[in-house]
Amino acid sequence: MLFITSYSVVQLLTLVVYIALIFGVARYAQTRLKKYFIAFLVSSAAWSFVSLMANLQIPFEQAVFWGKMVVPLAVNSLFCHALFITAFTNRGTGKLALFGSVYVVAMVGLVVAGYMPEKFILLENGIVYKDYGKSIIAMSIGSLGFMSVAAFLLVRSFRASNSPEHRNRIMYLLAGLGCMVIFGFIWKVAPIQSYAVDHIGHLANALIITYAIQRHQLLDMKLVMRKGLVYSGVTLFISASCLFMVVSLNYLLHRWSAPSSVVATVVMVVVIACLYTPLKAALEKGTARLFYGKTYDYRQMLLNFASRMSNVLELKELADAMLAPLTNALHASQVSLLFSSNGSFNSQFAERYVAGDPVIPLKFRKDSPVVTWLSNEGKPLTRETIEFRPEFRSLWQEEKDNLDAAQVEVLCPLKSKHKLVAILALSKKHPRGFYSRDDNDMLMTLSHEAAIAIENAYLYEGARQRANTDELTGLFNHRFFHQRLDEEIARSSRFGAIFSLILIDIDLFKTYNDVSGHLAGDEMLKQVGTHIKESVRDTDICFRYGGDEFAVILPEAPLEGGRKVAERIRKGVEARMDLKGIPLTCSIGIASWPTDGVMREEIIQSADAALYFAKNVGKNRTCLACEVALSEVIRIGAGANVRSTRAILSTIYALAATVDAKDHYTYGHSKKVSKYAADIAEAIGYSQEDIERIRAAALLHDIGKIGVSDRLLKKSAALTPDEWDLIRTHPDLGVSIIKHIDSLRGCLAAVQYHHENYDGTGYPAGLNSENIPLDARIMSIADAYDAMTSDRPYRQKRTSEQALAELQRCAGTQFDPRLVEVFVGIMTRPAKPEARPKRKLQENRAITK
Repeated sequence: MLFITSYSVVQLLTLVVYIALIFGVARYAQTRLKKYFIAFLVSSAAWSFVSLMANLQIPFEQAVFWGKMVVPLAVNSLFCHALFITAFTNRGTGKLALFGSVYVVAMVGLVVAGYMPEKFILLENGIVYKDYGKSIIAMSIGSLGFMSVAAFLLVRSFRASNSPEHRNRIMYLLAGLGCMVIFGFIWKVAPIQSYAVDHIGHLANALIITYAIQRHQLLDMKLVMRKGLVYSGVTLFISASCLFMVVSLNYLLHRWSAPSSVVATVVMVVVIACLYTPLKAALEKGTARLFYGKTYDYRQMLLNFASRMSNVLELKELADAMLAPLTNALHASQVSLLFSSNGSFNSQFAERYVAGDPVIPLKFRKDSPVVTWLSNEGKPLTRETIEFRPEFRSLWQEEKDNLDAAQVEVLCPLKSKHKLVAILALSKKHPRGFYSRDDNDMLMTLSHEAAIAIENAYLYEGARQRANTDELTGLFNHRFFHQRLDEEIARSSRFGAIFSLILIDIDLFKTYNDVSGHLAGDEMLKQVGTHIKESVRDTDICFRYGGDEFAVILPEAPLEGGRKVAERIRKGVEARMDLKGIPLTCSIGIASWPTDGVMREEIIQSADAALYFAKNVGKNRTCLACEVALSEVIRIGAGANVRSTRAILSTIYALAATVDAKDHYTYGHSKKVSKYAADIAEAIGYSQEDIERIRAAALLHDIGKIGVSDRLLKKSAALTPDEWDLIRTHPDLGVSIIKHIDSLRGCLAAVQYHHENYDGTGYPAGLNSENIPLDARIMSIADAYDAMTSDRPYRQKRTSEQALAELQRCAGTQFDPRLVEVFVGIMTRPAKPEARPKRKLQENRAITK
């Protein structure tokens, strides 16, 4: 008669579960993978059966018979598991099947020959103990070999897969394999071999495999492990608390009165209940930090996105709040946010994990299979799915190239009210790795929370865009022009950048409008607006300034670049209108910040003056603000009266400041030359009136450079002879600007001759020694010293000592030697000089005679 013992309960339970699993799995359609799994279940069930029979209270001979069959069936179970893993990872099973069959047969041969187990011992409780002796080594080698093959194949498949679902499934199979290894080790080293804990590990593995291959959507393994740790900790806490409470009550009931014991019991129960929630929260936070490490805080920011951004309507602010944490939480090399515009989804915002890496743009047409799939399925789309699903074979080559260039791994839809409002595109992880199921789950959580906020912000952005857009031309309107110009001035001031402003006016448009009608006029404005937008860069901003006037802001564009764009616009309008037989052209004015104005009103006024100057001198041309200012000064200077002199002086000094602002290398040059010249003049005995004259002349000495191209002034390479000829004209041009102002006539000589050399080799007249006006000789030294001690495009600045040494070296050839001596004395004297001797002052005054 069979008697169940405490040692055979585990085998009985595992046998029952295995039989249930066999029938459960066999109900579904048979595939190659499920056949291998059923073979594993059958072999495991057979192993449990013979182990059960060997541990029953039965006659010794029968127990020995069943005990001999345990080893081959145990090894066969591990062999079938390895075959199943090989099939799961899509590897060929032929070699493993041959080796495994030979090994199992060898085990059977050892059992038949009596070498395994070495002996059987009947215990006092009637159980037969199997002593394997050294034969356990042969069994262990094969068992470890089969488990090692399974582990190797699973790890390699995990690394090779791009699918989060497949990798998550592999993690389950690795967890099952881990259960077998752990319980097998416990059975081997612990003194409880008769309790068959190794069967528990095999059963756990079978249950995990069943869940992994039968369920289409698996729980994320990281989530399972996190929750397992949390609830394990809570269970330990409750168990320890209950044990403490029992021990405490046992002690209290013997020493305290009944009422006191009841109160103590209630207090302990309340304390345990109060500690449960904070303990669970602390464990959840702790395990999350353990699993996610440094990315934990970024993940929390994303999971709390809805509460943080619920009242934000700025699309850029929402994008920043989403993309930066997402990039850091998932280590994505690039995260792009795509919005619908002009019949396609375009990446409007992007974030790179490595700052400074170039952002790679993405674009999908609205009829793209990618957009259709994301809209219909509403879940992340992996690169692996795109490569293997047949519906993506019709993907445009341009879109495939975009995916390859940006190395996109996951595309996540953001849907609100069943409408696809945006797409999140995640490039490959940095520096390596794959997106897990947990990452995809967090993406979906974020997309659900962010979709509504982004849709509201997008609608708000669209409304604001419409408020800033001219309905007729589609360009930005006059109101937004002033706002955007203020922003560009602030940005350029902050980063030390420049920009150009273009104002465009259509010539004779009023006449055309009156003759052809307003509808025809509106059509012309549309065409001109379209042409302007097509003629500029993507970073340039086009506006309808008002009526038949347009404006363009060109960020980071110097004046010469602005002129090229303006000419492209002007010639294009002329050509288009000429093809239609319409006598319309355009006049254009250009101003550059900060050269032609620092404040918004100043630069607009400069561009406007250039525009109307272009119209007044014949229309259909482009004029620069600096050219207009120069022409106006020369034109009105001759007829200036006393009342207008002050205004003209202001214009001239503004032009002088403009020359300094044209190049950051020479910024402030005139002021420093003015100071040095005044110091020399004072040292040689100039009167206060004469000092003020040379101070004014020094401020104006380079005013003629207003007519010299920025390209020449900033050129770092050597100038050609023709370019030198242009540079040498600036003294004469400076004189032509200021000669009409009576109060500045005393400055003319210094302005015209400050580039003459003491030995007669200078320009423009080739004067020498005492023939050069004294003011010009003074200014020549001051100008040269400041030039040498300032940075230039073609060289680095010199130290004061080096510059003074160079002045002394050139004394008598380029510079007046007596003035050089005076200037060197000024620059090398102590900070608080003593009163100079009277005799020395008289010697210096002699220079002025």
